[in-house]
Amino acid sequence: MKKATDWIKSHKPHTAAIAIAIIAVVAVVIAAATGAFSTADKQNSTAKAETADLVLNVTADTGWDENSTPAIAHITGDDVDFYHAVSPDADGNKGTSTVTLEEGDYTVDFISPVNSDGSAYELFDTGEAQTVTVDADATDTLSVTCEMTRIPADKVTDDMLQDIVDQTKDAVENGDETLKGDAGKDILDKLEGNVANNPNASDETKQEATDADKEVDVNSQPEATTPSGNNGDTSDKGNANSNGNSGSNAGNSGSNSNGSGTSSKPSGGSSSQPSAPAHSHSWKDHTATKQVWVSNIVTVPDYETQQVFSHYLYVFSADGYSTTDINAVKAHSVELAKQGLSTNYSNVPQYTEQTVQVGSHTEDHGHYETQTYVDYQYCDCGATR
Repeated sequence: MKKATDWIKSHKPHTAAIAIAIIAVVAVVIAAATGAFSTADKQNSTAKAETADLVLNVTADTGWDENSTPAIAHITGDDVDFYHAVSPDADGNKGTSTVTLEEGDYTVDFISPVNSDGSAYELFDTGEAQTVTVDADATDTLSVTCEMTRIPADKVTDDMLQDIVDQTKDAVENGDETLKGDAGKDILDKLEGNVANNPNASDETKQEATDADKEVDVNSQPEATTPSGNNGDTSDKGNANSNGNSGSNAGNSGSNSNGSGTSSKPSGGSSSQPSAPAHSHSWKDHTATKQVWVSNIVTVPDYETQQVFSHYLYVFSADGYSTTDINAVKAHSVELAKQGLSTNYSNVPQYTEQTVQVGSHTEDHGHYETQTYVDYQYCDCGATR
């Protein structure tokens, strides 16, 4: 470089300018060949939206089992709008599922299941849509809890069933993989049978539940849970950082292979030290209690007071003699005949008031019980979910 500078000083200005331009062009070509201008482009091309998991916890006081339809979460964000099914576990009355979402704000609400006896649920806390914020940097797992209290079948109205049928059809049509294929068909089959078992379901509502599998395409493409459409992508910021370190080390090794004469040292010396192990949460159940109605349906007879026939009173017209004994009637008739009197008599029916069963009805003679349930989980480090 010093020789080039001395040469420029010893030549005329216009000749020197031409030489400087040539040197600049050569420098640009060399820089392009070594990738000096490609770093930003590579970083942009490999940039990826960061994601995190949202845990959906659903609990029921009673009745939610393998024969029920699932609780269905409706999740909406700026660029996604989809449904996700949460089924009860083997023990029943509790189900958990996880969806992976890109960072941002979302609303979550739930659709009530229908049980095999036609009963449904009142949804607490999530009856209205909740807003959650997904942050890949968060140390705690983000979760939404939906508590459901059973409504007995005879208390579930036809309008309630109609609403559940309509919402479930929309969910299967616009659901993710948990609501498509055989899973979606099974849900619609259960919906049809369970709605039919409800005593308040109208013929119209039953028919709509029956026709649901004809109106909904369970084999259509599942809705994406992220704008990029990668439903199964569970990468998070930790994974992204890990990939970045690996790329940086690869770049360092490439620079050393050029034989520049000065070996480069890893920045900060971090690559020479083993990374600290990531903290693993040890989750424990936190319990709470609540009052739960335990149904006890009994049949109660209905009574009313009626006039019931008891016997006849026999009254003679000749002398007004009356009796309830038919043998006495015969004897008195003989006496009247001997006297030359009329033996005519009338039969007067006699009634008594009696309490008579005229039908029956059912009543819920249930009671409240204190039930213990898991309201959240915690770790000794202070994290909760």
